Amino acid sequence: MLSYPDASRVLATPVEFPDESCAIRSFSIDTRTLREGELFVALHGGRSDGHDHAVEAFRCGASGALVQKQRQEGVVKALSQAGLTPRNILGVEDPAVAMASLARYYRDGLSVKTIVITGSVGKTTTKEFLYFLLKQKYPTLATAGNLNNHLGVPIMISRIETDHAFAVLEAGASHAGEIDYLSSMIRPVAAILTPIGPAHLEGFGTLENVYRAKTEVLRYLSTNSPIIVPDHDERLHQLLCDSGKRFIRAGSSAHADYRFSDVCVQNGMVRFKVNGTSTFSFHGQAPFLALNATLAIALADQLGVPIAEMPSEWAGLELVSGRFCETVLSNGIRVIDDSYNASPLAFATAIETFQKITANGKKILVFADMLELGADEDCYHREIGEKIALSGIDAAYAFGDCSRNSINVIHERSREILDARHFPTADDLTNALEKVLRPGDLVLLKGSRGMRVEKVLAGIKQIDF
Repeated sequence: MLSYPDASRVLATPVEFPDESCAIRSFSIDTRTLREGELFVALHGGRSDGHDHAVEAFRCGASGALVQKQRQEGVVKALSQAGLTPRNILGVEDPAVAMASLARYYRDGLSVKTIVITGSVGKTTTKEFLYFLLKQKYPTLATAGNLNNHLGVPIMISRIETDHAFAVLEAGASHAGEIDYLSSMIRPVAAILTPIGPAHLEGFGTLENVYRAKTEVLRYLSTNSPIIVPDHDERLHQLLCDSGKRFIRAGSSAHADYRFSDVCVQNGMVRFKVNGTSTFSFHGQAPFLALNATLAIALADQLGVPIAEMPSEWAGLELVSGRFCETVLSNGIRVIDDSYNASPLAFATAIETFQKITANGKKILVFADMLELGADEDCYHREIGEKIALSGIDAAYAFGDCSRNSINVIHERSREILDARHFPTADDLTNALEKVLRPGDLVLLKGSRGMRVEKVLAGIKQIDF
């Protein structure tokens, strides 16, 4: 825990209405999930202002509040009018920046070994694999949900407890400098860089800038810190060599330090070998995740969980929904939900894997736009259309402005072989699916988070045959 007097010193601001019986359990920016003893950080967002929720925060058991100085008097007045006693109010210029400062201070006082996972695709899945392996032997914390940005990372750091040996923290970014900012809080002793590709190009501009951004973490790692990277990325290897940092390659090639092989999917399990001897398996239909699993195996081995001590069957592992997770619905339709996010690299991999999965009925791809791809977004969507046209699936249904380019390419390339349609909205697409789907059909859902492709899944669940 962090004391309020310490927070006052770090932020160079007095604690108004001090209550020394309270300490900061962790940080919260959302009264819906706030736990007793947490410091409520009042943020002004596009949809709501946290200062307007301070009363609810204290009703939920907040031990104090971090607020804008100019809003402090109003917050105190609202608490008093609600019959609540104000306590531990910290007034600052920018609560988000102040929260990051507290996170840095708290992290620096911990002996925990922090690990950062960044890259363009597969960060969350890799994080879950590494968390599963480390917690077999050590008390470990890992990023919850999507708390991987300038707000989520300090929240996760505040949840680290003194008995945690490791904290596995995911770092996402859409602009230059963000990984540097997050790493300054995390202070990592090790890192995994997942595959890097075109993503968030609206913010980064070019793929080269994506590489520069993802490698911002290197300045916070020592020359001996283990850095695990995919074996196939020569551009990344060169950047690491130029930095003088030690890196370890994981992948399927002969020059990988941790080499996976013999990947197959059997009875709903992905099975693979590492370095020709150790066999591992986890639930799923995505053999491409063997790379993510091997990245995690490599770092866990480097950090004190020898491969020989790792469980061969990862039965207790639960991957996050929306990451190529298969479900057989009560109406008999099989759905592979890969709708959490989409980039050209991830989309192409999903199509390739979907091709290889057998189905008793039709194979239908439901997709929407890949967002934040900048000036080349039309080109990337046309390239995906080319891949879909050659995939051999039965149908492709899409909504979104950019996905129209993909459907147009499919029409050009596949003629009448593939049923390809574009719809104005997700609801229109769902209505069309109701007339097409039958028990035994297999549906893959793919699209960027902002497109909310999961709405189609909700509609498919309602289909009654």
